[in-house]
Amino acid sequence: MKTMVRSAFALLLALVVVVGPSSLRAMAAGSSILTVGATYSAGIVSISGTTKAGVLAVAVLVYRGDTLLRLQTTGVVDEAFATTIAITLPSGTYTVKAAKYEGGDFAETSFTVAAPPPGGDITPPPYSAGVSGGSSLPMSVDTAANSASVNLDEATIQNLAGGHNTVVTLPSIPDVASYSASLPASALSGPTPGTLTIDTGIGGIEIPGNMLAGTGLTGNAEVTLGVGDARGLPDGLRESIGDRPVIRLSLAIDGEGTEWSNPDAPVTVSVPYAPTAAELENPESVVVWYLDGSGSVVTITNGHYDEATGTVTFKVTHFSDYAVACNRVMFDDVPSNAWYHRAVSFIAARNITQGTGDGKYSPDAKLTRGEFMVLMMRAYGIAPDEDPVDNFADAGNTFYTGFLAAAKRLGISSGVGNNQYAPGRKITRQEMFTLLYNALDVIDQLPKGDSGKTLDDFADAGEIDDWAKDA
Repeated sequence: MKTMVRSAFALLLALVVVVGPSSLRAMAAGSSILTVGATYSAGIVSISGTTKAGVLAVAVLVYRGDTLLRLQTTGVVDEAFATTIAITLPSGTYTVKAAKYEGGDFAETSFTVAAPPPGGDITPPPYSAGVSGGSSLPMSVDTAANSASVNLDEATIQNLAGGHNTVVTLPSIPDVASYSASLPASALSGPTPGTLTIDTGIGGIEIPGNMLAGTGLTGNAEVTLGVGDARGLPDGLRESIGDRPVIRLSLAIDGEGTEWSNPDAPVTVSVPYAPTAAELENPESVVVWYLDGSGSVVTITNGHYDEATGTVTFKVTHFSDYAVACNRVMFDDVPSNAWYHRAVSFIAARNITQGTGDGKYSPDAKLTRGEFMVLMMRAYGIAPDEDPVDNFADAGNTFYTGFLAAAKRLGISSGVGNNQYAPGRKITRQEMFTLLYNALDVIDQLPKGDSGKTLDDFADAGEIDDWAKDA
């Protein structure tokens, strides 16, 4: 059974971290948008169009030249969509792009804003939030607090309870820095597979229907997405972030700030972002940092720049402040034209790997079982045991010791027999996929459905050991 070299493993790991194991075969190019049109009047951009069958939501982006001004999503009903964006625009020509929310090619249109007559005055209309399906909800704006909010109605809550994917779009409002949506905590405490997407001009969050399951929280839940403040961070960290977005996610129950953490219900966050020219050349270096109260930084391994939607997207299991950053990591032995360059750069930028020392990655070296365990568990955010009470007899006292203890405790690995893990042995492909399979099972991220292939499709299927066949 062939062993796995480090360069090939980096490519696999970068793929599963970004798109997830269940989505690899689902990626496809081509536009799902058939038509798109846009008009502008009195501070409102009105956008509508048609889609191919099966599209549930559309991402809409407004540009002036190459500058992204607004991004929001809207639902699709009977293969048609319509939304409005409240934004005051100076005279000029603007481009509107629309694509399927999950990704794909854009359809484009443009509109022109004429210069207002001398002395002209535009009074903005009352603001309302659009709901997938065509309805709308009134919004409240607190100018003193620079905030806006919407209370979800019974119909929207029932739609979520029915397992449907509901999108609530809050328009961009001048000077507003935080947007909130309120609903009963019970609406987010069930086993429903439905999702609630809150989309705003500063970003969007996709909330699973079981976000509050098991927390015991009751009352009125208010989820807020706002602009974070980097001014209180240490100087070096603040300089590293620069003028990139900082997003604050928070939860309040009956008006009181409440901590939230649920590993079983990750929330997906998307933040509009226009990379620099250097970042566009190395998009794998665009990362997301979690900022804790002491100013320490934790890299969100699944965070990445999505060129199709013009957003930085990531999943979180607790609310806090998150910042977009750039962490370019280069190794002396990984040339920029190597087929594995971006994959290695991706896992290095997220601190999944630190290389092999002296600025090297050693791409042609064989991967050991201990190295693989560390890389895999870092990629999926599975923490090592700090004070192991039970471990493999050959776990030693080194960089993989705590990871092996956690893997044994969680059932990711039972070792090779006689309480041995063999961390220094070169890992084989069937061992690698078995450990990956076990880890995904533990964190409930195994692929759903069937790819249509079987082991018999491989000419060397007879060489696979019985213990590895399920994986």
